[in-house]
Amino acid sequence: MTAADITTKAYNWDHNPGQETVVLEVSDGETYTSRKFKKIHAAHVTGNTDVDTAGLNVTFTGQVATINWNGVSDNAVTLTLWGKK
Repeated sequence: MTAADITTKAYNWDHNPGQETVVLEVSDGETYTSRKFKKIHAAHVTGNTDVDTAGLNVTFTGQVATINWNGVSDNAVTLTLWGKK
C-alpha cells in the first residue's frame, strides 16, 4: 500500500476533538494513516476535482484509511475521519 500525499492538514484539534480532516492527492488504493486517532470509527471521502466520482469510497481498519477510486491517479480528495485517541 502506498501512502497518499498530504496537501492540506486541517485537524480541527481544538474545535472538534473527535474529527480529523485532511486534503490528499490520491491514486486508487492509496492509504492515509491517522495522525490523531488510534482507532477510526467512521470515514467520509469527497472528490475535490470536477471529475466523475463514481466508485470513490473509503475503507478503514485501526488507524489506516484506504481510498478506493477505480482507475484514478493523482486527484485531490478531502478525507474526514471520526475516531478515538
